[in-house]
Amino acid sequence: MLAERTMMNPNLSLLLAGGLLAGIPAAMAKDAILVQPAQFDVRAMVRSPPADASEQTKSELAELHQIQATRTQAEFDKAATDGKDETVFLFHALFGDGFTADRLPVTAAFFKQVGNDESVYATIAKNEWHRPRPFLVDADIHPCGPGKSFSYPSGHATRAYVLGIVLAAALPEKRDQILERSADYTQSRLICGVHYRTDVEAGREVGIALAAVMLSMPQVQQQVADVRTELKAAGYIATP
Repeated sequence: MLAERTMMNPNLSLLLAGGLLAGIPAAMAKDAILVQPAQFDVRAMVRSPPADASEQTKSELAELHQIQATRTQAEFDKAATDGKDETVFLFHALFGDGFTADRLPVTAAFFKQVGNDESVYATIAKNEWHRPRPFLVDADIHPCGPGKSFSYPSGHATRAYVLGIVLAAALPEKRDQILERSADYTQSRLICGVHYRTDVEAGREVGIALAAVMLSMPQVQQQVADVRTELKAAGYIATP
């Protein structure tokens, strides 16, 4: 199967030569900080992705072709920019230019831990399924970024939802707006052509489940309370 993909798409052979589809060796893997492996079995919760030659994958590729044919340059540029911001500050448009790591060090430090754990579990799942990116299966898909790991599940979608749900726990007043941004950020992965629909759906499921485990933990609940205190002091929470 892999040999067939390489013959059909020369981009795949270049990535293989560069080692970008080799997965992350155990020695390079990050350690979880907040949620330990015994608390979250990501392999058990993620279904197998559709096979490359399946009707489901063909349908998803057709969707990506339709998105590619109709996306505007502004949508393309925004999606490319979204792909570069993987921190909690991807929500800055909801809060203004002052929503930065320099101004909110407690928030930045805590969500760095949240993002670390997302990366750990998304990587485990990606290396379990080894699904190639859509543009490696279909050379007529023109992505806005390279995609440096396997496709399933989407790490960006996972991150958008775990960060969003945990941030919404600190700012329940803005929950709807935060989760709308999570969905918008996830849609950018389809506009970019770097993920299939099932990739982002699986990433959303993993992100929601991981956030639920995090928010059940007393130490995380305390850190969320600390974040709320900092956000209130910075003026993001109205005082009655």
